Amino acid sequence: MTGDTDGTTAAPNPDDHVARLQAEIDAVKARRAGYRADAAETIARGGPMRATDEELGIIKTDDTVGTIAADASRKIGSRLSGVMSRWRRRGRK
Repeated sequence: MTGDTDGTTAAPNPDDHVARLQAEIDAVKARRAGYRADAAETIARGGPMRATDEELGIIKTDDTVGTIAADASRKIGSRLSGVMSRWRRRGRK
């Protein structure tokens, strides 16, 4: 053994321990008061706010089977018309 230490350690101060515990208790009480205030506000509004469709990931579009079919029909008709006009022009040469 070395002669540098006397083998005793300093005892923790009980007042410091009590102060730390009191600070934790106060912080928990403050959080609880905040939660209660939020709950009271929610009740005053008539209940919780419903999440928006965007928040829920719901995507709304105006596309229905009919509009999709109509768009496809127009596109096919346009391309067919272009092919037919090129075919007619080649036949005249």
